[in-house]
Amino acid sequence: MSMPMQRPMAGGARAGQVQRSSAALRSVASQVPFTAHRANFSSKRVLRQDARVEAPSRVVVVRAEADLTGLTPGHPYPWEEDFDLLGDKVKEVTDQLLPDLRGCNIWLVGMMGSGKSTVGKMLANTLKYAFFDTDSVIELAHDKKPVSQIFAEEGQDYFRQCESQIIKELSPYRNLVISTGGGAVLKPQNWGYMHLGIVAWLNGDTELLARRVAKDGIEKRPLLAADAPEGADMQQVAKTKLDALLEDRRKYYENADVVVTLEGYGKDLEDGAPTAAVMYRLLTAINDKVQAKKREQAERMNFTIEGADQLKTMRTMDSPAGGLQLDGNQAP
Repeated sequence: MSMPMQRPMAGGARAGQVQRSSAALRSVASQVPFTAHRANFSSKRVLRQDARVEAPSRVVVVRAEADLTGLTPGHPYPWEEDFDLLGDKVKEVTDQLLPDLRGCNIWLVGMMGSGKSTVGKMLANTLKYAFFDTDSVIELAHDKKPVSQIFAEEGQDYFRQCESQIIKELSPYRNLVISTGGGAVLKPQNWGYMHLGIVAWLNGDTELLARRVAKDGIEKRPLLAADAPEGADMQQVAKTKLDALLEDRRKYYENADVVVTLEGYGKDLEDGAPTAAVMYRLLTAINDKVQAKKREQAERMNFTIEGADQLKTMRTMDSPAGGLQLDGNQAP
């Protein structure tokens, strides 16, 4: 797969540019809002804040349209078509999750078109977290240049370096939902930072993803737009390239802590599950993971020492070597 040509640059100039960009990324990262900032979290304060976590008073979901009546027969998740019921279920799982989540960051990974930014914003609102999109942060650090322009001018390697820098800068913070670029999973060091939180893979069929990115315009997607034949069916071009990308990246995505499908049912079969439904699936998957970890930790603490009442204290217990000489002979 060919990429936009990278402009030649002397080593010293390249190093200087990387340093300037890193400083810009750090400057943007330092603007993390409200409770997410590192300065707000001494060890004692973290415990107090975790104890005060409350469920949000208002659950952010999309309301059903007035002309959408009735449910799809055989729908495996009927509440996804009843947004009043879905709102109740979101609140229920959020109430259970928040006290145990303790400000843990949530990293969203997945292919382009999987809705990481859209789902991430809704999830952050629901959890009262801050939201960051690594692509948007990189654009801000480059005078709001779009990602496609950064790719064209600097090349993919430079962009990935910036992406890794912002992942590193955001990782020490708490109470964040972070949407990453589709290729962020390719660098092992990124996983080291992301696994400090919970990594969720939004997994969608490439046919669905191709429809979405073609609708938005593949010219915004440098990896798809490169070498696209003029006049070609852009959705088919996107589908072919997404298939190849997913084949290369699947083994990396599978390192995620939880996997959430974007599959839609009934009236949502073609467009994929609604954003609110995907968010509920994501909340449920994270809660299941957190509760399983909690049970595992409780089981580790549930043990007994047989014959504990017969053990002597360390003060009165005879040493096995107490009656031995240094040469190994028994003392008289």
